[in-house]
Order: sequence, then C-alpha cells, then structure tokens
Amino acid sequence: MVSPNSLNHTDSKSVCCSVFLPNFEVTVVSTALVDISNNLRAFSRTGWVMVAYLTTYTGLIIIWAKLSDIIGRKVALTASLVAFTAFSAGCGAAQTITQLIVLRAFQGFGGAGCFSVASVIVFEMVPTQKYPFYGSIVSAVVALATLLGPIIGGLITENCSWRWVFLINVPIGVTTIIILLITLPNSFPCHSRKTAPMALQNSSLPNLRRMDFLGAFLFTGASFTFVTSLLESSTKYSWSSAPTIVLLVISVALAISFISWERYITLGSNMPEPIFPWRFVYNRAWMGMLLVSLLLGIPFCVLVVTIPQKLQTISDMSPLQSGLRLLPYALFAPFGAVFANGFISRQKNCVPVYFVIAGACFQLIGLSLFCIYGTGKEVSGAQYGCQILAGLGLGMMFGTLVVMTPLSVDLQDLATATGAIMQFRQFGSTIGLSVATSLMNAKLKSELPSILKPVQLEALLQSTTAIHQFPREVKLVVEEVFVEGYRLQMEVIIAFAGACVLVALIIFKKKQIKAPG
Repeated sequence: MVSPNSLNHTDSKSVCCSVFLPNFEVTVVSTALVDISNNLRAFSRTGWVMVAYLTTYTGLIIIWAKLSDIIGRKVALTASLVAFTAFSAGCGAAQTITQLIVLRAFQGFGGAGCFSVASVIVFEMVPTQKYPFYGSIVSAVVALATLLGPIIGGLITENCSWRWVFLINVPIGVTTIIILLITLPNSFPCHSRKTAPMALQNSSLPNLRRMDFLGAFLFTGASFTFVTSLLESSTKYSWSSAPTIVLLVISVALAISFISWERYITLGSNMPEPIFPWRFVYNRAWMGMLLVSLLLGIPFCVLVVTIPQKLQTISDMSPLQSGLRLLPYALFAPFGAVFANGFISRQKNCVPVYFVIAGACFQLIGLSLFCIYGTGKEVSGAQYGCQILAGLGLGMMFGTLVVMTPLSVDLQDLATATGAIMQFRQFGSTIGLSVATSLMNAKLKSELPSILKPVQLEALLQSTTAIHQFPREVKLVVEEVFVEGYRLQMEVIIAFAGACVLVALIIFKKKQIKAPG
C-alpha cells in the first residue's frame, strides 16, 4: 500500500466528495419526486427518474474500476466527475419527463465512476491495518449521503425549484475537479513505488483492448430489460403481455450470456480482463458478501423513496417535513457503520461476520415493526424507533462489508471487488425500487377504476395534487388504496430482509475472515 503520508498529496475532502455526490444523488430526488411529477405531469413515470440513474450507476461501477486500472486513477476519476457534473446540469434544465429520464441515465454513468474509483483510492492511500478505520469513513460518507439526501432534497424543493436538487452538484463538482487536478499525483497510487501492481504497470489508452466491454454491455442490458419489464408491466402492459414476456426473456438470455462470457474470458488466455472474475464464484464467503450487499440495498431504497412520497401524498406534508421524518434512519445508519468498524479496528483478530449477521437481524426486526406502526395514514411515534433499528442494522452490514472486502480477495482483484460490493448494493436498490413501483402502480390500476371516473384517474396518475380536488368521501377511499399499496410494499421488502439474514450465514467459514490485529 501507499504510505499513509500520501494522503497529504491528495486532499481527502475531494475524494470524500467524489464518494458523497453520486450517492447523494441516488436519494436527493426522493422528496422532490412529487413536485417533479406534478410539474412535468407524469406521476406514473416518476419511478423511472430513480431507476434510470440506478441502472447505469449499477451497471458501470465495476467497469469504471477496471478502466481506472488501465488509464490510471486520476484520469478515470476526473473524467467521471466531468460527466457527472455536466449531466447534472442537463437534468436541472430538462423540460419533459423523457428528457429528465435520459439525462439521469447519463448522470448515472458519471456517478458510477466517481464512486467506484474514489472508493479504490481510499484503500490505496493506507496500509492494511488501517482498513477498518478508513472503511468506516467510506461507510459513513455513503450512509450520510444517501440518507441525508431526502432531507436536503426536501429543504431545496420547499424553498427553491426541484431543479436545484440537480444543479447543486455543478459548483461542488467543478470545485472537486479542480482540487483533484492540482493535488492528486498523475501516477497515483504508484508515485512513491519503484514498481507498480501488474494491473497498473501499463496504464495507457492502447490497453483499452483489455477492457471487458462486452461483459459490461451484457450486465447493463440484463439489468435494464429486467427493471423495464417490472415498471412497464404495471403501467402500459400486463404481466402476460407480449412486450413484458419479451423483455423478461431478453433479460434472462443476457444474464446467462454474461455469466458464460465471464467464465470464458477468466479461464482463457489473451482475453479481456473480466469485470467479474470467475474465481470469485469459488470464494463462498465473498459470494455471500455480494448477496448480502444485494439484499440490503432492496429495503434501503424503498424506504427512502416511499416514506417521503407517502407522507406527501397521504399525510399532506411538505417535502421538508417528509424528509425530516426519515431523520432517525438517516442518523443511525452511519452510526451503525462507524460503531461496527470502530469496534472491529480496536479488537485484535475480531470476526466481522458477526456484525453482518447482527445487522441483518436488527434490520429485519425494525422493518417488521415498521410495517405495523409506520404504514397507516397517521404518523405514529413508534415508527421512529423502528427506523432506528432498521438504520442501525443497515449501517452495521454495509460498513462491515466495506471493511471485509479487501480482506477477502487478492490484491489484484481489489478494484474489481470494491466495485462489485458497491455495484450489487445499488443493483439491489434498483430491483427494490422497481418492484415497489410496480406493486403500487398495479394496486392503483386495479382498485381506482372502480372508484374514480376516467378523467379523475388520468388526472391523479399525472399529478397527485388531484387527490385534494376530489369530494371528501372519494378522497378518503383513494387515500386508503394508497395506504394499502404502501403496506404491500413493506410486506415484500420484509421478505427480502428475512432472506438477508439467511444469506449472511453463507459468509461463515471454518477459518473466519478476521480484521488485522
């Protein structure tokens, strides 16, 4: 590893900003979605505003990590920041929902690189024994960014235009780019070494042929077609319709092709470097970590999006008020990450997997109780205790997984493994949000036609403000349908949380992964 003193060559604040910004952008729009849908008149398509970003963000995290091995960390991080900043400005200027969705997808392209490359840089700054401490910093930054997003988004939306949830990235992004260009050594992390790791010895543009572009295309394509089938089946089409079936078949075919291709190029010679090396499959503990990361992402994104949306739609709260109702979850997630990593770093030969299992149990208990106390029309004080439990569990799991990653794989796979653990969490978020949106749209589609006139239903699907124009008795019935939809979403993510507890047991080994003493 590079000497810790190398941290002096790189302003750590700029690296933290590179981790913060793309994760902040995942959820900052959650409290602005109602305003966005009302302004652009497309409530039934607002799920795409989140999913478009998450799909490209998820699909390209590993490819950016591999790309940084080839063209260098500084070039990769700077390029991704430029893309993220430019398309953030584009999102702020979007005039239609279609424009916004497309620009969000390109914004996710840049965001994936910011997060992936910056996360790798953090671990290359420090020696192995400091992984837990710096892992806790990464975990805390990620948790704060994603969980403070709804609160800051609500504050911006209430006092300015929703467009500023995107435009706020521009001055921060430009400043971060300038700092990185000045302070990050061109050859980082090899600037203080006589020899570089093999992956970085030949960092140059001609070596782009080593990139697994086909693997990235197959993974992103499988993800995109899958979430498209989920979202469109609940709006334009039915589950048995030809477009939905075709999308699902294409998704499965691309997923099988991705797995086959990654195995082929891993076992072959003179091949591109795989974005998912087949040797990972034989590492049971590592595969368990990936699955836990996938499953913990599902309830996380559903909570931070649906809670503010429910409070604004049903409880008539402002964006800021709804965001503040997430504060217990927002505070205890980073606390859980820092607590777990702090304990691991101070206890000699500590076994981190125990924190993963404990965190999964806390999350399951918190979500189960939240389904009882937090899904009704009235806001119960008990739901905040449920959020604390769920947030604590989320933070403990994610923080521990970040620390365990460099301890579970070979040094040559550090960039890929770091990207993978992040990528699977975001992929889980994409799946969770797609499933939740599909469930809600299907519920509204099946229940509301018997309650509302066609013109009323069309108005509601364009803008939720229409609910306040209905007669009181109709308004109460419509609100109850929304409440049932939100409750159904919670019941489904509880099932995923239960699966997370079981999957965490896969990480157990006869010779446990231990933090360096």
